[in-house]
Amino acid sequence: MKTQTFKPHHRKLAQAVALGILALAANQSQATTYDFSDLGTITGPYTGTSAVANAINNLGQVAGNNSQNALVWNGNTTTQLDKLPGQAGAHFGKAINDAGQIAGYNLNAAGTDVLNPIRWDGTAATQLDGGELAWGMGINNHGQIAGMNWITLSTHTIRWDGTTLTDLEPLSGTAWSQGWDINDAGQVVGNADLPDGSAYHAILWDNNTRTDLGTLGGTNSDAHAINDVGQIVGWSHLADGETTHAVLWNGATLTELAALGETGTFSTAETINNAGQIAGYSEITAGSSHATLWEGDGLIDLNNFLPADLAAAGWVLTQAKGINDHGVIVGWATNGLDPATALSAAFKLTPSAVPIPGAVWLFGSALASFVGMSRRKQALAA
Repeated sequence: MKTQTFKPHHRKLAQAVALGILALAANQSQATTYDFSDLGTITGPYTGTSAVANAINNLGQVAGNNSQNALVWNGNTTTQLDKLPGQAGAHFGKAINDAGQIAGYNLNAAGTDVLNPIRWDGTAATQLDGGELAWGMGINNHGQIAGMNWITLSTHTIRWDGTTLTDLEPLSGTAWSQGWDINDAGQVVGNADLPDGSAYHAILWDNNTRTDLGTLGGTNSDAHAINDVGQIVGWSHLADGETTHAVLWNGATLTELAALGETGTFSTAETINNAGQIAGYSEITAGSSHATLWEGDGLIDLNNFLPADLAAAGWVLTQAKGINDHGVIVGWATNGLDPATALSAAFKLTPSAVPIPGAVWLFGSALASFVGMSRRKQALAA
């Protein structure tokens, strides 16, 4: 029996086809598409109620609010959360953990400045300790809540364990600080005034240790979110003292994240998941912000996934506020630039499977045909 081998040009062709398939597959793995849903707030039971989505957990439950009520979305079901007894003012849901607990606050009554921090378990509201001005802003999977509390003419960053609060204190004793998020290790991020009061910087509170995270050369910075790996995102002024760009603090490294627009436009990172995907918003032109995703070296305008009919009707995805570990994104959509008349809505973007492109199929077919033809030649030569 004869032994048949590939001729050199056949081998090169096979290698080229195989490399082509791998290249297309690699490019395809980098492409992401999303399925859009408005959570019943553009068309549905909460249309026109100024609804927004602020956070999403790994079970897909979404926390948010409209102009009066804290809300939770569980799939296609929207539930209003209870108000504190005797408090008829607006209630706001700001964060949600994987147990479905929600952190937020209420405004006691129209025309007052009294705020109460709240934890919702299911739909039941529990008031947390605090003064007349206190906010619950972030919650971890242990039920610890981060936020702020008015203390002696300034706000201090607070961590609630159960209903009891711990004052984390700012950098300068009596100066201002604000806490925005907390991870499962109990680390809290936010901002605090510098001791001389000249500026405020992004801060990490790790038990009794306070770390100034610095800036990109500008005056102020703020940290909005921290994941369980310890990566922190927010924004910083650039050296010009005016432009703000989204930033990622990764240990000792401070990385500037690009904006969608040209020089001078701003960007802000609002949230980060444990995979390192970052979401927030960025200006296209001055005064016009778009929901944004930073992933690796990529910068994505999430309006690319807004249905054409909604875009034609004037809707814009303006801010991405939450992203879970599955890459599902929630945030705010608006219609109209005038705040007095603008409509707002809650959106969700769910990553969807990307089909194998036709080019990959064609390359695969070519390779199969080539191999089949070679085998037939081997059979004839045997």
